[in-house]
Amino acid sequence: MTTAVLTGSRPVTTFRWREWVPSIAVATVVGVLLLMTPGIRDFTVLDGGYSYVSSPTPSGYGVIGGLSVLAGVVLARRWTVWATALAFLPFLFVPWMGGFVWGWWLGLLGIAALAALDGVSRAVVPAGVALLIAVQYCSTEIPAYLPIGAVTSGIDDDFETYAFVAYFLAIAITVGIAALIGSVQRSRSREEGVAAAQRHALQVESLAGERARLARDLHDVVAHHVSLVAVRAESAPFLHPGLDDDARAVLADIAQDAREALTELRQVLIVLQRTSDETERTPQPTACDVDDLVSGAVAAGQAIELGGAWREVPPAAGYVLYRAVQEGLTNARRHAPGSRTTITRRQSDTVVGFRMTNAADGAADAGRGLIGMRERVEALGGTMTAVVADGEFVLDIQVPA
Repeated sequence: MTTAVLTGSRPVTTFRWREWVPSIAVATVVGVLLLMTPGIRDFTVLDGGYSYVSSPTPSGYGVIGGLSVLAGVVLARRWTVWATALAFLPFLFVPWMGGFVWGWWLGLLGIAALAALDGVSRAVVPAGVALLIAVQYCSTEIPAYLPIGAVTSGIDDDFETYAFVAYFLAIAITVGIAALIGSVQRSRSREEGVAAAQRHALQVESLAGERARLARDLHDVVAHHVSLVAVRAESAPFLHPGLDDDARAVLADIAQDAREALTELRQVLIVLQRTSDETERTPQPTACDVDDLVSGAVAAGQAIELGGAWREVPPAAGYVLYRAVQEGLTNARRHAPGSRTTITRRQSDTVVGFRMTNAADGAADAGRGLIGMRERVEALGGTMTAVVADGEFVLDIQVPA
């Protein structure tokens, strides 16, 4: 079934054929009974009573009534109230036609049973209508057509109590059994849902363990070497007293960059582990931090021209833009050292992004940095292009604002 809302009946979710199987099965049984039942062809009045003539070929009244009932049975689990109305419709013409096909009443009973599969409260309307028809049938001489012919409740003037009790028990037992079956099915479905949730929890736990192992490996390998870079840069002026002031400043910048790299690496490891104290985490960078990022790169000697401006950028988009600018500057330092890098920030009502250009030779190499950048951008539904045109490497990124 398709996604929808409550329509006075059953809430519909996704289309599944197995949910239609009970409706089709009941409709088949009712349809076979209707085909085996002769239709109402004519009737006459004799001494205040009715005389009926049946025909092997159902009349138009019988055919239309049967189709209406079958349509109600098929739609019973989706729209119980409307299905009940369709099944009850042929009974409105009984006073003029003088009788009804018993299979129509069986269709109402089938609708009540199908509704009870999804909750006994949903069977109240069809079961109540079926009971009212049984009361009318048992208190009058209106005949019902069966494959064996026309039959009545077997009375003259009095209410036939035994026939009514039989119909009442038939309705109660059928609805009760259907409700029990539906309850068992829902219980099994809940058990399957619990089992699926347990499997998912085990997968999450396994993934968390793998993330923690990866975090430990990163700490042992990457953090160790980055910290060595910082220590060597800081200790170089003491080991080599003859260094000039420019060399000492460069080493100090290297040490500072290494310390910042360690700080960011530590935050990444905390996210990977998901076990550290929340107070140890610092806010992730946003679009507002791009200016500081560019200033740091300029202070390190990279020629950068920053233009344009951003307004109110959402945190997720700002984080992606920050990392993209960071990776773009790193690539420019690596592949085009000494060249000028131009960054133009852009924003409209729907998207926010930037365009970065720097000198380049050859085609753009989709390294790990660009691949990770593309994954971040596309995860937000944005677009990224990285091409070399007219001797320039052009990086263009846009994400939804």
